[in-house]
Amino acid sequence: MTLKEISSLAESKSESIEATTILNKKMITKMATLNVVSLLIFGLSFLFMIQGYLTFTNSTQKIVLIVLSGILVVFSAVSLIFLNRPMVWSLAKQFKAFKWLDTLQFFIISLLIVMHIMTFYVFTAEVFQSSMQPTLREHDRLVVYQFDYVPKRNDIVVIFMNSAHYIGADDSLYVKRVVGLPGDTIIVNNLNQLIINGEMVQQLPMTNVQNVKDLLEFLPNQTIQAGFYFVLGDNTANSHDSRNIGFIHQEDIKAKVIFRFYPKVGIIE
Repeated sequence: MTLKEISSLAESKSESIEATTILNKKMITKMATLNVVSLLIFGLSFLFMIQGYLTFTNSTQKIVLIVLSGILVVFSAVSLIFLNRPMVWSLAKQFKAFKWLDTLQFFIISLLIVMHIMTFYVFTAEVFQSSMQPTLREHDRLVVYQFDYVPKRNDIVVIFMNSAHYIGADDSLYVKRVVGLPGDTIIVNNLNQLIINGEMVQQLPMTNVQNVKDLLEFLPNQTIQAGFYFVLGDNTANSHDSRNIGFIHQEDIKAKVIFRFYPKVGIIE
């Protein structure tokens, strides 16, 4: 018996044991699905939180997600117990409950999945700087990946300018490109060129030459130390980056820019 046939019976106030049995099984399946999804979200969220993966998301949002999914695990389990008891409802009332449960299940599962993704994996950001032109422009809307992210060369990253780590920093967010990794050799040659691993990365503007030389002067073996990165803006003439603020702590590199969805759409490289 199809849902359309059951709906017709319910509208006509008819009763059918077969229809009632089918509806009950469908309701049990939907509630069991909600239970499994809630349990999965709860387990993953709890595991990721205690593992301490670096994300932009604050602890409050993570706790809210864990508590909400935990409550839904209990709610769905109790509902399954209730649904496995003999039904005394009329077919019309049971069909109405089924439609309500169908909508509620879809909404809750969608909400849990979106919250989990936005809490641990990706989030959206807006560019408020011109330092990455022409790659990125002011007011570009971006999707960035943050889960257990380890920076790689040429990645465009979102950096938290931690006031405890950088002079004059204001805890704002910067978008820059990673050009120097831990273990890379880095020098400024006689032509004022920034050289990383023997390759010229940038002809330094005169306003930055002394800053970079001072930064590298006491660097052991001219090598970037573990846990630090050298970043630059693509807009060479107008970027506040490692040439001015020094090496970036790995813990402050929060995410990788992967996609722009406004005003243009496309993968960012």
